[in-house]
Amino acid sequence: MVVERPSLQAEDLDEVWDCVRRRLERQGADNRGRVKLPELTSTARLTLGAVLGRSLRTTIDLGALERGLRQLGVGDDLPSALDALDHPVSDEPARRRAERQAARAARHAARTEGAGWDEDWSETWIDEVICTGGLRGLDESQAVALVRSVRAVLNHLDPTTTAIGDGPISRVDLAAGLLGSAHALDTGTRLEAATTRALAHHLGAAEPRNLWEQAGVHLDLTSGPVLTWRLPVAPGSGLIPLVNQATQLGLPLNLTQLALRRHPVTVDRDAVVLVVENPRIVEAAAQLDRPVSVIATNGNPSAAVRLLLTQLHGSGARLRYHGDFDVAGLAICARMASLGLVPWRMDAGDYLAAITDAEVAGVVLPIDLGRPPATPWDPLLQDAFAHHRLVVHEERLLPELLD
Repeated sequence: MVVERPSLQAEDLDEVWDCVRRRLERQGADNRGRVKLPELTSTARLTLGAVLGRSLRTTIDLGALERGLRQLGVGDDLPSALDALDHPVSDEPARRRAERQAARAARHAARTEGAGWDEDWSETWIDEVICTGGLRGLDESQAVALVRSVRAVLNHLDPTTTAIGDGPISRVDLAAGLLGSAHALDTGTRLEAATTRALAHHLGAAEPRNLWEQAGVHLDLTSGPVLTWRLPVAPGSGLIPLVNQATQLGLPLNLTQLALRRHPVTVDRDAVVLVVENPRIVEAAAQLDRPVSVIATNGNPSAAVRLLLTQLHGSGARLRYHGDFDVAGLAICARMASLGLVPWRMDAGDYLAAITDAEVAGVVLPIDLGRPPATPWDPLLQDAFAHHRLVVHEERLLPELLD
């Protein structure tokens, strides 16, 4: 809008318009009341007094100012008049206030909805969801819907077995049937995160990746297979033809959870199986046609790996484990030892020997400055690694692992 009253745009009135603008931004565009005037020149006082139709005091009535500016045709209201005077009122503060108010309302609504739960951990759970941003951007109804959806999943848990329905169910099927969307509980969604936290409280302390399985919900029976070579399957197993054919062809065999659930693996008691961290060891065993049984965890063990190891352990197999000599590798080894596997060639002597071999070969090993985890199978290993900090990947030890 073009203002034909240049006196209102004089520099000595800028501070007045800024005071009014800040008041509206702080209190809202519809707020009026009175604003304290800054020091003004005599010209500015006369101009402003003419707008008001009265002499000035120490404060100015914003309602009267709005009426005066509207009568002069400067704007339809105070915000539009300020805009015409090149002092526009920003809606950003109001937007932030509205967002904060909506966030408070969403938090209150979620807490109120969760207050009806019987579990004594519900309040803690709600606080965790809020602190991790689980309600960010949601309004009241959406926050309530999130809490109710989590409650719906928990209500499907059998109170005595913590299994859903008559047996394991796909999380995709659960989401589609219970929540209407097959992707409602996909990993990474806010609902999946909130539900996983609730399951952690409901089932007790557990690794996040195990929570859904403990609740009787499988995430995927075909992805994340376990890589094997020459698995010593006992006679009678439905997997024997598959294992034998893969061995004859010289190929490693990937086994999914679906295959292992339908055809559980059994082996002769005391059958020796080497479990390694890296798939390259399995690949090399197949390339060299070594008569050893090898399984790769490919880092932290997947559900398929854990299932196969459980079946092997239950059959009386002797499970040996070897991994990388680094912070992550030692942590995985400790985890595997807690599952009943025996760390093999993973003590302080093995580590120091590998370092010496690398030095003799002129190989510069990488350094890991992370904090070494506990190595309860050999406490000296933790001390040795903390001292040297040199990383030895198990691929460097490949010949002796397959010997």
